[in-house]
Amino acid sequence: MKDPRLRNQAVKHALIATWYSLALIRTSVLQKFDLYTVLRYYCGFGRNDDDFVDRLSRYYSVLIFSVFIVIVSSVQFVGKPISCFAPASFSDAHIIYADFICWISDTYFISIDAEIPEPDDLQARQGSNAIRFYQYVPFILMLQTCGFFLPGFFWRSGSSRLGIPLQKHLDQLNMSRRSIAEPPMYRRQLIRNVASRLDQYFRMRHRAIIPKLTFLYLLTKLIYITNIFIQLISLHYLMNFELKFNSLFHHFIIYNNTIRHVSLQFPTNVLCDFIVRFLGKNKHPHTVQCVLPINVFNEKIFIFAYLWLIFLLICALYNLLIQWLLFILFHRTVVDTRVRRFRSISSKYRTDDNYEENKPMYKFDRQPITKNFSQRYLCCDGIVIMRLFDMNIDLVTMNDLMDDLWELYKINPI
Repeated sequence: MKDPRLRNQAVKHALIATWYSLALIRTSVLQKFDLYTVLRYYCGFGRNDDDFVDRLSRYYSVLIFSVFIVIVSSVQFVGKPISCFAPASFSDAHIIYADFICWISDTYFISIDAEIPEPDDLQARQGSNAIRFYQYVPFILMLQTCGFFLPGFFWRSGSSRLGIPLQKHLDQLNMSRRSIAEPPMYRRQLIRNVASRLDQYFRMRHRAIIPKLTFLYLLTKLIYITNIFIQLISLHYLMNFELKFNSLFHHFIIYNNTIRHVSLQFPTNVLCDFIVRFLGKNKHPHTVQCVLPINVFNEKIFIFAYLWLIFLLICALYNLLIQWLLFILFHRTVVDTRVRRFRSISSKYRTDDNYEENKPMYKFDRQPITKNFSQRYLCCDGIVIMRLFDMNIDLVTMNDLMDDLWELYKINPI
C-alpha cells in the first residue's frame, strides 16, 4: 500500500494541473469572445490596412453617423419627439393619446398663411404635403452606416482569403517600431518575419496573370464611391435638397430668435388628423396642430450628411483616379526610381583596396535585376501592398522592410 503522504501529494498535483488547464481554457475562451477584439475585427476600428480616404468612409463616417443615431434615438425614445395642441375639452388621457397617434400616423404640412382644407379633401390635406419619414430617421441612419461599413469588411475578408493578412503584418511592423526598449535584434527579427512571409507570397503569385489583390482593392474603392453616390442621390431627391450652398447654410444655422424659416422637408409645425371612437357608431374626427421639435435635429443632421457626402465623393474620386489608377499604370517608373536606395548587389567584378592599376575595371549594371524586382517579383499586387505599407508605417521601418525583401530576392532572383 502506498504512503498516504505520497498519495495526497499526487492528488494535490492533479488538482493543480486540472485548475491550470481550466484557467487556460477560460483564458482562450475569453480571448475569443473579447468585445474589443470582436469590434476591432468586424467594425474595422483600429485597423489601418487601407488609405486615409477609405478610413474617411469606413471609420469616420461610421463614427459620425453612429453619434447621429444615438442623438435621434434618445430624443425619440427617451424625450418627447412630438407635442400636440389639443382642444380644451381633451382630458390628460386624450392629450397623451393624441400625441401618440399623431407620432405614429402621417402628419402633413400646411403653411400658416394658407387655410386648412376641408376634412373631405384628403388630397389637399395629405397629398404632396404628407410627411412620412421622421419616425424612421434612426433606421435611415443605420442603413447609411451599414453602407459605409460593408466595403471595408469586404476588403478585409477578401484580402485574407487571397492569402495576404495585411493587418497582421502591419501590427507586427508597428510592434517593431514601438519596441524601443527591446534589443535591436528583436526589432529586426520582427521585420524579417514580415519580409519572409511577403517573399513567400510574391514568389507564389508572380506567375499569376491577373493581379487579384489589385482588382479587389480597386473594386472596394468603386463600392465606396457607389455607396456615396447612391446615398447622395437619395438625399437629393427624397429629401428635396437643392445643391445651393447659400440655401443649405441658411437651413443649417440655428436661429436664436422666435422667427424661424419654414422648412418643407423638415417642418416643425404640422397638422394631424385622427378619429376618436365611442360606443356605438359614433366617430369624432379631430384635427390638431402639433410641434415636431425632433425635426430641428433631423434637419441639421441630414444637411450635414448631404455636405459630408459631397466631400467624400470628391475625395474618393480624386483618390481612385489620380492617386491609385495613375500610380498603378505608371508604377514601373516610380519603383525604378525608389529602388535606387537599395544597397548594391554583390558582383564577382568587385574592386577592393588591393586592385592593380592596369587591371580593367568592370562596372556592374543593376538596372536589369532591379527591373525584374519590380516587374516580376513584386508585380502589381506587390506594388499595391508596398504602397499601403508606406502609407501606414514610418519611414525607417519601411526602409528596413524593403532592404530585407531585397536581400531575400538577391538570394534567388526571379
